[in-house]
Amino acid sequence: MKKSFQRQAMMLEADELPEEEKISFICGLLLQVPPGEFRNVFEDLRILIGDDHLMRQEAAQVSAYHTRNNFTPVSIRGEEALVTRHNDLGGNRFFDPQIKLSFRFDHLSGRADKILIYHDFKRDTAELWRETLNVTLESYVKKHFLSGICRVYQKTLRGSPFFVVCIEGHQYKKFWNAFWKSEWILPVTPPSTQVAGSIVVQIHYFKKANLHFTATDSVGHSMYLINRAQFALDFEKLIEREHSKFQTGLVESLQDLSDEVWQTLRRQLPVTRTAIRWNKLLTY
Repeated sequence: MKKSFQRQAMMLEADELPEEEKISFICGLLLQVPPGEFRNVFEDLRILIGDDHLMRQEAAQVSAYHTRNNFTPVSIRGEEALVTRHNDLGGNRFFDPQIKLSFRFDHLSGRADKILIYHDFKRDTAELWRETLNVTLESYVKKHFLSGICRVYQKTLRGSPFFVVCIEGHQYKKFWNAFWKSEWILPVTPPSTQVAGSIVVQIHYFKKANLHFTATDSVGHSMYLINRAQFALDFEKLIEREHSKFQTGLVESLQDLSDEVWQTLRRQLPVTRTAIRWNKLLTY
């Protein structure tokens, strides 16, 4: 991925394109960056293009979209929080309903500062339901994700409250990155509600290759809203079932994809699927 970006940036510099086309080029690349790699790609582009002002001015909006869209985790006074579009207060400030704090977030550096106590909470029935659901789902995430965060946000649409559940899990390694995101919307309309969910998985492998894989799924279910403790448990079972179903299908799809890839490689590998060391062969 880095080499591809470098080649394009060098071509850009050599051709001396107008500033508008440079901006389009920069934003187009940054919008494609997989989660966990934005800062690295941004720094590479900044060095290659050699225009800090242009980079920071034009990349700021793309960076803000990237962090909010990918549920970026951040540490606030030793507690984990998320940066999403659902807890955006404007002016690069965000709030966390569980730890009752707000913070300013720098999208380019990934740092949080100017932490304040967030007072704009109503201890009404909806908030009690939100807290119960958040605690239950935090336990679920700890049980099923090696590195994951869950937050439940209470929002209002036309005077009616609804919950947004955001779950983020990731593994960022030396040669590969994997990202899991699920988002669930639940209108608070007793005695029942219609749940709408979406699941996204992104995988990027970049050791001697540049492979991207993205899988998505949409979910719809109806649930009862009678007892908040029972509702939280029922919802936990719902997302556990849907996550497991999605994961099983994902593993099967990856296996099928793997079989196809092995059969269509430009350089066919032996039946053992062991990579041939071409460099050593050339020296013989």
